[in-house]
Amino acid sequence: MNKLLISAIFLLCGSALQAAEADHFTLEDGQMVDITEPVNRLANEGLQAAIDDLNAQGGCDDTRAAEERLYERLTDVFSNHKKGQLVQAILHGDLPRTVIPLKESLYGEWSIWNGFLLGRKGAAKSPLALSPLIKIGDTVIGADKLEHMFGMGLRYFNKHYLEDRPLVSVLKNGIFKEKTALGGNMLATGVFSYADLSANFNGMRFWNHMLQKRDDVLGARHNIGPYLTCQAGKWTKNPERPIDFRNYVDVTMQESMNCSKFATNGGVKKFQEALIKMQNRDKSRTFSCPVSPRALNEVARKYEVEIAGDSRGSKIDHWIINRDGNEKVSYFNEF
Repeated sequence: MNKLLISAIFLLCGSALQAAEADHFTLEDGQMVDITEPVNRLANEGLQAAIDDLNAQGGCDDTRAAEERLYERLTDVFSNHKKGQLVQAILHGDLPRTVIPLKESLYGEWSIWNGFLLGRKGAAKSPLALSPLIKIGDTVIGADKLEHMFGMGLRYFNKHYLEDRPLVSVLKNGIFKEKTALGGNMLATGVFSYADLSANFNGMRFWNHMLQKRDDVLGARHNIGPYLTCQAGKWTKNPERPIDFRNYVDVTMQESMNCSKFATNGGVKKFQEALIKMQNRDKSRTFSCPVSPRALNEVARKYEVEIAGDSRGSKIDHWIINRDGNEKVSYFNEF
């Protein structure tokens, strides 16, 4: 069974999972509007609405069942484009976002041989192709990174914290999905995004902070929650700990800094040729990846934390950050 057929099977089995990519080069970051305040406001209002609903249905106790009901209700707010109110508000234009037409983007010359979802006919009309850009604090990310935080991040959280799976195993599972249904093969977008892996990981941190029953995986000094607690049988929002996405979003979620790799050599060539064309048109900016190795390395230090229980002594940054630039992904030896 060849690798293409294997990828097809994975895609069919994971049809509920979707992939979008982001173009961080066509427009300058300074052209984006910082939407931190309205995003944080909607997040905290959504959290309060969930609390009110759950309390009206009987409140909480110290059981796993109560926590599961909480997380399930919160996915009405924090989830992907199909369900999550926060992501939907961005995609529907209720909050400022920047939409780059696919044909005018870095991926404008993509073909089905580079990545089907970006190269197929009709891709330009699909919201699952090129993600809108949003700015959180000083960092521009694709809106799809919030989907990864909420969706794959919850999966990471469940596996690592609730099912007690080793962190390396959880990270590897996320990499497997990124190489199959979530983008990194020719039948998806053809883009293997390390920035997606960072968003998954930071989403795990986000969900852990909801109740903050366990220290942050980066260390106790990164404990940001709890965002809510169970008191006297009622869920109660913590007024001293509001959700602020600047605690999670950094340049490791930005694909011009945490460089993507590609399913085919042809994809690598097209991507690099597009950057050269942009550089020839605009000498005032840098069109390479990472745009600033120094800035990436400064932020990456936060993730240089040894993973407890890993016999090889690997650190978190190894699994979510690419410092090597844009090249072809290795499906069997990448990590």
